[in-house]
Amino acid sequence: MPAWIYPYLGAFLIGLSKAGFATGLGMLTTPLLATAVPARQAIGIILPLLCFADLMTLSAFWKKWRLELIRIPFFGALAGVAVGMGFVNVISEHFLRASIGASALILTALLLIRNAWYPAKVYRPSVWEALLVGLAAGFSSTIAHGAGPIMAIYLMAQKTGKSEFVASNAIFFTVLNLIKVPPYLFSGLITAATLFQDLRYLPLIPLGVGVGWLANRALPQKAFDGLVYGLLIVTGIQLLLS
Repeated sequence: MPAWIYPYLGAFLIGLSKAGFATGLGMLTTPLLATAVPARQAIGIILPLLCFADLMTLSAFWKKWRLELIRIPFFGALAGVAVGMGFVNVISEHFLRASIGASALILTALLLIRNAWYPAKVYRPSVWEALLVGLAAGFSSTIAHGAGPIMAIYLMAQKTGKSEFVASNAIFFTVLNLIKVPPYLFSGLITAATLFQDLRYLPLIPLGVGVGWLANRALPQKAFDGLVYGLLIVTGIQLLLS
C-alpha cells in the first residue's frame, strides 16, 4: 500500500482495538506505522491518538473499574516509562525499529500463551509480581505503545469481569498515556508537525470504534484474532530485518 495510507489505517485500528474487538489489535498500529515512517515519528504520532481513544473508552465505562487491580502495577509502570524514555533517547533509529519489531513478536507470543493459559486458574499476584508487570507494561508502552497484552494477561488471569476488565484497562492507560506526553514533548517525539498530522487521522478513531462495535456482533472473534496475530508476526519480522 502507499505509505500515506498507514497512519490512517493505524488510527482506524486504534478505534477497533478500543472497541474491544481483538485484544491484540492495538499492538499492530506501531509496527505498521513504523514500516512507513521513522520509528520515533511513529510513536510520536500515535500517542495523542491513543489519549483521545482512551478518553472515549473511559467515558463509556465510567466508574466500572477496579482500582485495586491496577494500583500496584501503575507504580511499576511509572518506572517503566522512565526506563523506556532513556532507551528511546539513546538508541539508533535502526535499533528502535528492531525493538518495536521484537516487542510485536514477544507480545504476540504472550497473547497466544494467555489464550491457552488464563482459563486454568485464578491468579493472585504478589506485590513484587504486580510491580514487575507494571514495569514491563510501562517500558513496552513507552517504546512501542504495546502494553495492552501484558495488562490483558494480568487482568484476565485474575478472572476479571468483562466490564471491569475494559474499564480498568481504560483508566490505567488513560493516565499512563497522559503521563507519557510531557517526556515525549521534551524529547521531540511530539511536535507541532506531528500534532497537525494527528488532526487528519483523528476522525478514523470513532469510525474504528463504530466498526469494531458492529464487528463484535457479526464476525467470529477467534478468526479475527488469528488474522491480527498473523499480521503482527509479519510486521514484526519485517521491522527486525529492515
